[in-house]
Amino acid sequence: MPDGMLSRDGWCLLRSGLRGSRHPMLRITAWSVVEATPSLASGLAVAAALDQGFLAGHPLVGLGWLSLAGMLFVVRAIAERATFPHLARVVEPLRDHLVRHVVTDTLHSAAGSGRAPDAATVSRLTRQVEVVRLLTAALLRTARPLTGTLLATVVGLTALSPAAAALALPPLAFALAAFPYGLRRMARRRHALILAEELVAARTGAVLTAGRDINALGADDRAVAEIAEAAARYVKANQGVAFAGSAQMLTVVVGGYLPVLAILLAAPVLTAQGLLTTGSLVGAVTYVTGQLLPTVRALAGTLGVYWTQLAITLTRLAETAGTTSSATATPPTSPQGHDVAIDGLTFSYGPEAEPVLSNLSLTMPPGDHLAIVGASGIGKSTLANLLAGVEQPTSGTVRVGGVPAGELSPPVRGGPVALVPQEAYVFAGSVLDNLRYLNREATEAELLRAADLLGICPLLDRLGGLRAHLTEPAVELSSGERQLLVLARVYVSRARVIVLDEATCHLDPVTEARTELAFAARPGSLIVIAHRITSATRARNVLLLDNGQVDAGSHADLLSRNARYAELVGRWRPPPFVTASHVKASRHRGV
Repeated sequence: MPDGMLSRDGWCLLRSGLRGSRHPMLRITAWSVVEATPSLASGLAVAAALDQGFLAGHPLVGLGWLSLAGMLFVVRAIAERATFPHLARVVEPLRDHLVRHVVTDTLHSAAGSGRAPDAATVSRLTRQVEVVRLLTAALLRTARPLTGTLLATVVGLTALSPAAAALALPPLAFALAAFPYGLRRMARRRHALILAEELVAARTGAVLTAGRDINALGADDRAVAEIAEAAARYVKANQGVAFAGSAQMLTVVVGGYLPVLAILLAAPVLTAQGLLTTGSLVGAVTYVTGQLLPTVRALAGTLGVYWTQLAITLTRLAETAGTTSSATATPPTSPQGHDVAIDGLTFSYGPEAEPVLSNLSLTMPPGDHLAIVGASGIGKSTLANLLAGVEQPTSGTVRVGGVPAGELSPPVRGGPVALVPQEAYVFAGSVLDNLRYLNREATEAELLRAADLLGICPLLDRLGGLRAHLTEPAVELSSGERQLLVLARVYVSRARVIVLDEATCHLDPVTEARTELAFAARPGSLIVIAHRITSATRARNVLLLDNGQVDAGSHADLLSRNARYAELVGRWRPPPFVTASHVKASRHRGV
């Protein structure tokens, strides 16, 4: 936003939020015309009251004109009151639209980047959205009557005395021409203020979130210093706004006071030449002091502040979107194939924390079936998150098809990697919508085929088929049933690298084996975070994580040469291995 005014994206955001407000805006405009009537007639009524009434010896006529002017102000109050219901029909939908915008873009940005939403989102959601709502309402309440007053005053003054209008309007035109420059300056200062406010929110939120770690590391002074530095920027930005506001007083002096001075200085000459009567002189001064001066003062003060703050806040909301528009959005990189390459991967949860994974390298060709095993807490789920792009490496790379995992599309947008966590999420709605969530183009035949391969047809029959509606999935479905529905959802997705992070932990061994064999036969690659040792026996390759050491090979190979793996297998004491023949037999029995 180089000129400090409303950016194109900010304008698009405002316009989309006001879409559907045409009828209430037309009604507001109609009432605004009624509101402007006193401004048009005030000077004319005062001039007529003097020239035709009091100065002509007809006081009742003068009182009549003044009474008419007073009645018009009552009409203005009624018209202003009538605009409020229509104003609400404009402002409240705008607020709802902006809330959806912030929440949607925050979630999409977090899902696409693998990073947690920043704490400044709270500032945007709670304060900036409310600021836009209040300022839009304030502008409709003030800019609307001010614009009507300004136009009506110019027309009324010109009709009353062209000579007085010729003196008053040039300074007004100059002030109005200089007004945008002052707005740009104010907008730039307010932009800096909003950025400083977000910096305070972000740093404070980060410190509060990491309070325990900060205390443990003895970094209290550093945390306080970072917040203090952000607060100092906020104070400086506030001072800049105050200085820019004081400069707006020049507009008031030129556009409001100079016209009065010009008319009064020229009054003797104009009255002597018959171009101005006593009544028209007082009427002209009434127009300038009663209508023009308050309007210019409001433009330079209240309206200028409202507009610049609205422009900056809308621009900032648009800037923070994950994709502000299709023209400015950066499309995710498309991978070439779905091979997985891990090179020198290191990950830790803090700069001073011990690495969970250290210098891990692994190549997984397309179509591979890998099981990852290791003791609890060794880093298996962390590796799964890194493979899916949910976490970012501290160093090293994770690439899928040559593209860093963090730059890939999430599966909801047809991304190549799908991560299935241990806790399965099934939302309220139809079974069909749940299964199609990652692939809206999946046919019912494809869904039923996946259900048959994964063994969930009995579950579908119990629920009432694909069209059945789930009201409270957490109550209506067991943990294992929710896992089966989510597994079917991922099976029909377009993802070509499936990461199952203990995604079958609530299933019995036979159903788990059926699920893994179905995914292994599906086009693409399968990575299983092993919940049972049988998962390792079914995999083509096994990756063992062991206290910073890694080893890879087939199950039989590791069992024969790696004592730690053999110990781990023995400690698990698995039931008899479930093979593909067991699964096939269970399918014939309808298990």
